[in-house]
Amino acid sequence: MADVLTVEHLTVAFPAREGTGEVVRDVSLAIRPGERVGLVGESGSGKSLTARAIMRLIPKPGRVTEGTVLFDGAEIDPKAAPTGWRGTKLAMITQDPLSSLNPLVRIGTQITEMLRFHRGVGRAEAKAKAIELLRSVGIPDPERTMRRFPAVLSGGMRQRVALAIAISCDPRLLIADEPTTALDVTVQAQVLGLLERMTAEHGSAVLLISHDLGVVGTFCDRLLVMYAGRIVESGPAAEVITAPAHPYAKALLASLPSLAGEVPERLPSIPGSPPHGGAAAAGCAFAPRCPVARPVCLQADPPLIEITSHGTVGGSVRHAACHAVGDETWNAA
Repeated sequence: MADVLTVEHLTVAFPAREGTGEVVRDVSLAIRPGERVGLVGESGSGKSLTARAIMRLIPKPGRVTEGTVLFDGAEIDPKAAPTGWRGTKLAMITQDPLSSLNPLVRIGTQITEMLRFHRGVGRAEAKAKAIELLRSVGIPDPERTMRRFPAVLSGGMRQRVALAIAISCDPRLLIADEPTTALDVTVQAQVLGLLERMTAEHGSAVLLISHDLGVVGTFCDRLLVMYAGRIVESGPAAEVITAPAHPYAKALLASLPSLAGEVPERLPSIPGSPPHGGAAAAGCAFAPRCPVARPVCLQADPPLIEITSHGTVGGSVRHAACHAVGDETWNAA
């Protein structure tokens, strides 16, 4: 079965003082039908811009300078109008639903407009379907909610409305960009449960973007770790979380508090700061902060290397962009 989404060598750049700064660099990924993939990294790593590039929503003056996006094996024409696939085949939930919902338009109108435009159904059928969608995402009294404006709803309710709109046309892929960041833990669990149930019922694949490793670890099948605009590690979510291969992924996981064992007085932190604004530098972008970096790390940017669960080069579905991968003598030197 063909991948529902394939991204090849995607690069996004913004104007800089000297030339352009690449904020997303040579990103390649593939998502299978029904698969749940997590994209994680700290703020500014390029996660959201990757999603917006896929959806052709890059804010100006940014632009895609390289790469292709294929949906069901067919390349999406960058010059064609996105109305044939955006919202129908590919849909997106943003971090702040209040900014994605029109504050001046009632909830019911926003859902029915989507259905009438993309599905071509009549007014009565669209209204009935909208009520059904709101009920399916756990909104009490959907008929009353249809008449309300977004501002009077809570953050959790607005996110449920955004989910209802996103799944209204049964998309093949749903991109969820930090869908639970602004929610409390209880509502966060409810929204994730809804997302899991609805995508399972509709057979949709999911690209979940988050900086919360706990969320993606429980929800996703596969995990992509991003740093400074580039994917530095990928593999099954459980394996990446329990045995990360890239030094950045290791440091990121080590900085998380744990309920198991003795709680340290101070959590480990990653020294230094990530590159600013897509600033180009020779070598690995993480090298200045890496505890095991060697001179070669400052000179050559490592490619994604295929690894096994034990860290040796070989046939596997795991990859890491690190010169140390597969070199058993690296840490001993």
